[in-house]
Amino acid sequence: MKHFYLSRIFSAALLAGLFMTQSASAQQKEYTDGVFMLNEGSFGKERATINFLDCNGTWEYRLPITMNGETIQLGTTGCYATICGEDMYIVSKKMNVSKPDVSDPTFVVCDAKTMKGKAVINSIKTAYGAADGRAFLPMPNLKKGYLSTTNGVYVISLEDYSVLSQIEGTGGYTNNQTGNMIYRDGKVYAVDQTCGLFIIDAVNDKLLKTINNEAEGSTYCSIVEAKDGSIWLTAGIKAGGSVDHIVKFDPVNETTENITLPSDVKQPTNNWGAWNPDCFTASTTENALFWNGATGPWSNGQHIYKFDVDSRTTTLLLDFTTAEAPQPYAYGAACRVNPDNGNLYLSITKGSAWGDESELRVYDTTDGTMKAAYPMEKHYWFPEMPVFSLKSSTNGITGTQTSADIREIARFTIDGKRINQPQRGINIVKYSDGTVKKVIVK
Repeated sequence: MKHFYLSRIFSAALLAGLFMTQSASAQQKEYTDGVFMLNEGSFGKERATINFLDCNGTWEYRLPITMNGETIQLGTTGCYATICGEDMYIVSKKMNVSKPDVSDPTFVVCDAKTMKGKAVINSIKTAYGAADGRAFLPMPNLKKGYLSTTNGVYVISLEDYSVLSQIEGTGGYTNNQTGNMIYRDGKVYAVDQTCGLFIIDAVNDKLLKTINNEAEGSTYCSIVEAKDGSIWLTAGIKAGGSVDHIVKFDPVNETTENITLPSDVKQPTNNWGAWNPDCFTASTTENALFWNGATGPWSNGQHIYKFDVDSRTTTLLLDFTTAEAPQPYAYGAACRVNPDNGNLYLSITKGSAWGDESELRVYDTTDGTMKAAYPMEKHYWFPEMPVFSLKSSTNGITGTQTSADIREIARFTIDGKRINQPQRGINIVKYSDGTVKKVIVK
């Protein structure tokens, strides 16, 4: 009888333990098969936040980022976010750079599936206070990344997330704003509001050259790489205003070619500076660029254009000025192409770029047909940019491709040189879902 009683106790304990294990597992939610929305936040009232749209079209707001049992707040204004491997990197600007010791994170790293925090860099201190964050470029093959700031470019370790160094020659300028960056063949190309285009040796962290072939008073504002590997820049007047062209950059000869746009085509927004990413993006499924045409010199626009890289023709894909009131506006870096399927994602604010009615819309890039719209709850989110999540092993978000459709989009040698076909030895392969893998070619 006693043995039976003890057996019952043991069985109950075993079941309870199993139940607790299953419950704990169930509580560990994974943010996959969807899209994140980085929100700037209402300056001075609410910090940057991240929302998540799942595969069922349901929003989850203000995702908590936790580390060591505490919730991490992002910085004052969300500027940029990207996912590489299993990590999400989030960059924010500070409320006051003259107060670097105030908790107002410049750089946050978290697990892209669970949102568990991995590292926080509160401030990068300088002679004037702090270098304000702008964008981040991870380079996993080099085990480091570049953080662009108001004081040039800093090297961040991807092993312990420490600040390794500053790229000498990229900082120290008046009203210095270094913005978007791309990595190509062992070099990083970074646009800078004051200087133009920085060309950096990414192996040795050395500034090789600065290029600015724009007219006096103008500079480069954004940079993207098209599907065919060509590199494109936007340009603008430093003090505010736009120019009549976009720029093709030749990384081999380090030359630029201005492509004059039709007189009725509006320039990409944020041409007044490179302090945050603008609505200039490239597709990985077709050889085309997209941008939000500036209604004014700030971050709002009502015209979405498509530029065919091969034919160099520009077409008006969307015109929100013809919509019924309240008319839609695209805000921030809200124009992004889903790398999985080529659909265009737009963060729309109704009534103005500063309204409290925002929604994420999905469009077909061939004819501009709207496929879906996902309204967020009414709030002054100031939605900055969509970030496409990692995929689960079982299913994918409605309207995006499954893991079986993931494609190779770029290939590099072990030293970072881009190659067009497999090369004997170790190849670094980048896929359309954002993952990077080492492949041995015999």
